[in-house]
Amino acid sequence: MTRQTINFWVLFTVSIILAALLVSVFVKALKFILMLILVLALAPIIYFLLKLILPGSKNTKDQDEIQKRD
Repeated sequence: MTRQTINFWVLFTVSIILAALLVSVFVKALKFILMLILVLALAPIIYFLLKLILPGSKNTKDQDEIQKRD
């Protein structure tokens, strides 16, 4: 093998490794961004569903006014 052939294979191998690392980092960042968007989009929906499902006092404003008078 000549020096030029060895140089080609070394550069080719390094470029494939670097491309794989860049794709890996890009996919991880994409997963994080997608998860963040889904969490921010679903949080209000889950909040209102839990607010409807869980029992709680619905007249908190009236109870606060009564407590202020006492």
